[in-house]
Amino acid sequence: MDRSFPIIETDLGKRLSPKELSALIGLNYSTIRKYYQKFGGIKIGNRYVFFERKVVDAIQTAVEVNRPNAEGGPANTESIRDEEGRQRVGNETEEETNKRLMKEDRHGIFSE
Repeated sequence: MDRSFPIIETDLGKRLSPKELSALIGLNYSTIRKYYQKFGGIKIGNRYVFFERKVVDAIQTAVEVNRPNAEGGPANTESIRDEEGRQRVGNETEEETNKRLMKEDRHGIFSE
């Protein structure tokens, strides 16, 4: 019985098993199975199937997300700074933040 699918292989490349992908990219077999979706794989019943082009696309996407920008930091993050140049998020001043933390301090961590 021939298990090749010429139309699928034309569009997606060669079909790979988890063991083949594990050997190809140098990761543990169980890691490949655990994170199969991150590698562009699909699960059919209790079998995992990967295609070359989907794997390449998944790896390229992961590399682009983690690639640093021109300043050397992560590409998709941008720090928010207040008027004094301190990093902060939201509209609270430092004093308001401290008051809120003191109210929420059930374990006495922030008390002096």
